[in-house]
Amino acid sequence: MDHVVDFGIDCLQQLKRLDDDVLRKLYKNFINPLKNGYTPDELEGKYKPSWEMAFVDSPMKAAFLALAEKEQLYHYHFGYKFYKDGYDKHYFGKVSDGIIHVQCNELNTMTEHLVFDVCLEHPSPFKIPWDKSRSNAQ
Repeated sequence: MDHVVDFGIDCLQQLKRLDDDVLRKLYKNFINPLKNGYTPDELEGKYKPSWEMAFVDSPMKAAFLALAEKEQLYHYHFGYKFYKDGYDKHYFGKVSDGIIHVQCNELNTMTEHLVFDVCLEHPSPFKIPWDKSRSNAQ
């Protein structure tokens, strides 16, 4: 199955405000590998479903995670500013402060990775930018 990368309208505006080193990392570690035939499992960074969380301690968090699964929201560590070893026992790959939030859409013979947000600091606790996840592909 082929993989394509698209960007939400709001994310395109966000990308225009980011430094070149951020864009280089995004292209080097996410866009180009997928464009050249790699699958998400083969990427250097960790590509993880955003609904996979070890600690679900409230009905509100459970509802958010259910919505993330329904909408097929993922996040990927794209190596900004650098990669370091990850310790997730279920999702391999290196981690970084820089992550992108992605919606995966299965389309006939391809998978679309719709990037809807770029975070340069891994949020703690982890949050999903719900308001941006509904941005249309461009």
